[in-house]
Amino acid sequence: MDLIKKYVKKRKGQYFVSVTLAIFSVIANLFSYIYLAKIIVALIEEIKDISFYFDCCMIILCMYVLKEITAGISTSISHTATFNSLGEIRNDISKKLFKMPLGDVLSRSSGELKNIIVEQVDSMETSLAHIVPEFTANLVGPVLLFIYMFTLDWRLALLSLIPFAVGMAIMMSVMNAHYKEMFRKSVAIGQHMNNSIVEYINGIEVIKTFNQSELSYKKYADAVYDNASFYYNWMDGSMNKVAIGRLLSPMGIITIIPFGILFYIRGSIDLGNLITLIVLSFATVSSILKIMNYMDDMSRISTITSEIEKILDSRELENIGKGESLESYNIKLQDVDFSYDGEKKVIDNLSMEIKESSISALVGPSGSGKSTIAKLIAGFWNAGSGSIKIGNVETKDLSLEKISSLISFVSQDNFLFDMTIKENIRLGNKEATDEEIIEVCKKSACHDFIMNLSNGYDTRVGEGGGHLSGGERQRISIARAMLKNAPIVILDEATSYIDPENEALIQNALANLVKGKTLIIIAHRLKTVVDADRIFVIKDGKLNSYGNHEELLKSSELYKEMYVANLRGDENA
Repeated sequence: MDLIKKYVKKRKGQYFVSVTLAIFSVIANLFSYIYLAKIIVALIEEIKDISFYFDCCMIILCMYVLKEITAGISTSISHTATFNSLGEIRNDISKKLFKMPLGDVLSRSSGELKNIIVEQVDSMETSLAHIVPEFTANLVGPVLLFIYMFTLDWRLALLSLIPFAVGMAIMMSVMNAHYKEMFRKSVAIGQHMNNSIVEYINGIEVIKTFNQSELSYKKYADAVYDNASFYYNWMDGSMNKVAIGRLLSPMGIITIIPFGILFYIRGSIDLGNLITLIVLSFATVSSILKIMNYMDDMSRISTITSEIEKILDSRELENIGKGESLESYNIKLQDVDFSYDGEKKVIDNLSMEIKESSISALVGPSGSGKSTIAKLIAGFWNAGSGSIKIGNVETKDLSLEKISSLISFVSQDNFLFDMTIKENIRLGNKEATDEEIIEVCKKSACHDFIMNLSNGYDTRVGEGGGHLSGGERQRISIARAMLKNAPIVILDEATSYIDPENEALIQNALANLVKGKTLIIIAHRLKTVVDADRIFVIKDGKLNSYGNHEELLKSSELYKEMYVANLRGDENA
C-alpha cells in the first residue's frame, strides 16, 4: 500500500476535499435518521402539532439533498484525482520499461505486462476512488452515531456492538493470510489466461497453416476453465462465512430490542430514547456494509500494487547522464563481456573500434553475437564488464535519452504501431513536415507502394503493421530511422525481407542517406556489405578478424567460406 500512499499524497488536497465532503454526506444522512426518530416518538406520544412534523420533514428532505450533492461532488473529485494517479502510475511503468535492460523486459510475456498495465491498474480505479473518501467517511459516521447513542443510553449503545464484533470476527477468519495468498494466485492464474489468449491470437496464422486449431484452442480453453474453476472453488470455500458475517455485523437491533424492552419495563430508559436508539441502529447498516465491501478491495489493491512494485523496483540500465558532450562519434569496445543469464558468455573479451563517418559491417555465423553487439552499442543492455565508448565517453555515462538521440536502430523485426503510415514515420522526428516524410520515403523506395494503398500515407497499418508485407514494413522502418537523422545508424538485417529489385534501390538510397554518418550494418548476405570500409567477422562472441572485403578474402578463412557459401546460395536461388 506504500505505492498508493505515494500517489495519493501528490493529490492530498483533492482527496482532503473529497473526504471532507463525504463526511458531510454521512453526517447529513445521520441527521435524517435522528429527525425520523423524532417523528416516530412524536407520533407515539400523540403530538398533533402539524408544524412540528412539517419542519422535521423539511429538515429530512434538506439533509437528503445535501447528502446527495456532497456525495456526488466528493465522488467526482476523488475519481478525477484517482484517474490522474493511475495515469501517472502507467506513465511511470512506461518510463521504467524504457530504463530497464531489454532482456528483462522481453523476459516477461506481453500478456503479463498488458495485464498489469491495463487490467490491473484499471481495476484499482473504482476501489481507490471510493476507498479514500467513503471508507473514511463511513468510518467516521458510525463513530459519531455511536457517540450520540452512548449519550442516550451507554448500555444499549455497547450492546449494539455485539453483533458487529461477532460478524467481523467471522469475516476476519476468512480475510487472513490464506486469503491474500489466494488473491495472489488469482492474479497469477489470470495472467496465465491472458498469456494464452494473446498467444492464441498472435499465433492464429501458424495454427491455421499447420491445422493445429484443436490443440491450440484446447490450451486456450483450459486456461479459461482453470481461471473460472479457481474462482469457483475459492468462493465456494469462503462465501458462507462471509455471508454470515455480512448478515450479522449490521444487526445491532437484535440486541437493542430485547434488552431495551427489559430496561423500559424496569423503568431505566424512557420510551423516546428507546425508539430513537432502535431507529438509529438501522443507520449503521449501510455505512458498515460499505466498510466491509472495501475490505476485499483493499486486499485486491495490496496484491496489484505488489505486482506493479516488482516492475518499478526492477534493475535499471546504469546510465547516469554525466557525460552528454561528445567530441566525436567514434565507437570503441574494449574487453567487453556480456551474458544474458549471468553464466554463459555471449560476448567474450571483445575489443573493436568503429570510426566516425565510416561504414562498418558485422558478419558471422548465426548466433555468433552480432545483434547483441549492436544492441550493446545502442544501450539496450549494459556490458557485464569492459567498456563501450562513443566519442571517448562511456555509454553508461550518457543518459538513455541522449543515446536514443544519437542512434537510429532498424532491426530485422520491424514493429509498426496501429497508426497511419505517416504517423509511424513521423515517430522518427515529430517536427517533420509532410513534405519531409514524402521525400525520405522516396529515398527509401517506399513512396510508390504507399501511394498505391487505399489511403496513401493516411493508410492505417494494423497492429504491428500486420496489413503490410514484411518488405514494406522494413522499408517504412528504414524511412523512419532516416527521418530521425541520428549521427549513428545501425541496420540489423534491415534488408532481409526486401526483394532483389527493391534491395538495389534501398542500397543506393542508404548510400545517400548515411553520408557523413557512422553506419553499422549486420547482414547474413555478404554481398550487401562488400563495399563497407571495415568488416568485423564475429564468431562465438569473439572478434575473429577484421578488414575490408578484399583483405578478408585473403586473411580470413571463415570469411572466405561464408562468402563462397553466400555466392552458391544466390546462384541456387
